Amino acid sequence: MGIRYEKDTILNWINEMGKFLRLLVDKYEAFEEPDPLLVENGYREFFSKERGWMLTASEEQLQIYVDQELDVEQIRPLALLLLQDALVTKDTEEQQTLLKRSKFLLNYVSTKIGSFSFEDYGNLATIDKLLRTS
Repeated sequence: MGIRYEKDTILNWINEMGKFLRLLVDKYEAFEEPDPLLVENGYREFFSKERGWMLTASEEQLQIYVDQELDVEQIRPLALLLLQDALVTKDTEEQQTLLKRSKFLLNYVSTKIGSFSFEDYGNLATIDKLLRTS
């Protein structure tokens, strides 16, 4: 067995994460019970962290984690996973925590790379709306 070289490793990872997020969003139906194992597997498989850690870590710990263990291209997918997790969770306190983490990461990545997307603007508007209503 030889060493395999992939020149587009990050791009492949982003594509896989995108597929996962699409599955998560497409799988969610308003009248069906969401599968919490799918979300937990996303944290574990793509970010090597447990969902519980994401809920209990402080913003400082989260920032240290993304700075030291993730590539810049991985921060936005993590923020989107946190947002999707918040949209399907029933626990109000967990939802608030997940929304705040997602908002923090979306703002953090936009300042870190110096750009902002209209999609993220919509995500932040959704987050702010949900934070105000709870």
